[in-house]
Amino acid sequence: MANSKTRDQFITEDFDVRFQRAFGLLAFSVNRHIVDHMRRICIELSMDPESAQIWGSLAHMNVLPNLPLGADPMVFLDELGRKNDMTLVPIRLTELTQITGLPRETVRRKLENLRKLGKVERTDDGKWFYLNSGVTESDREFTRNTVKQLLMTAQSLLSILDMVDTQQVNNGSQ
Repeated sequence: MANSKTRDQFITEDFDVRFQRAFGLLAFSVNRHIVDHMRRICIELSMDPESAQIWGSLAHMNVLPNLPLGADPMVFLDELGRKNDMTLVPIRLTELTQITGLPRETVRRKLENLRKLGKVERTDDGKWFYLNSGVTESDREFTRNTVKQLLMTAQSLLSILDMVDTQQVNNGSQ
C-alpha cells in the first residue's frame, strides 16, 4: 500500500508533552466524535448502543478464533474481514456476557431481538453467531461514513498535536 503508515509515525517521542499541553482540545475533539457516533448508531442503525455493542462483540468473537494469537488482523484477513478457509465460531451467551460486561438477561434479550432482525442466529446447542447476510446496505453506508468521520477526527487530532508549542512546556511555563 502506497499510503500505509506505521503507528510509530503518529506517536512521536514528545507525544506525552503535546498531549498534556493540548488535553482540553484533544478531549473535546475525541468526545465529540464518540458522542456523535453513538447518536448515529441510534438514529441511522435504529439500534440502541447495547445492541450495537453485543452485535459487534459477537462478530469479533466469531472471527477471532481463526487468527493466530497476537496476529495482526490486517495480515490474515481479506478486505471482507475473512480468511478463505474461515468458519465462524459460535460463542455461548456466558462468554458474550463476560466480554460485554452487560447483565446476562440483557444480553439474552438483545440477542433475541437481533435474531428477529436477521442480524444473528442461534445454534441448536445455544451458541450465537452473527449473520453476514444481516449486514445491510445501510449498515455498510453507516460504516463508510464512520470511517470517513474517524479519519477526519484523526486528522484533526494530529493537527492539534502538531500545533502545540512544546517549548513552553519544556521551559516550565504552562
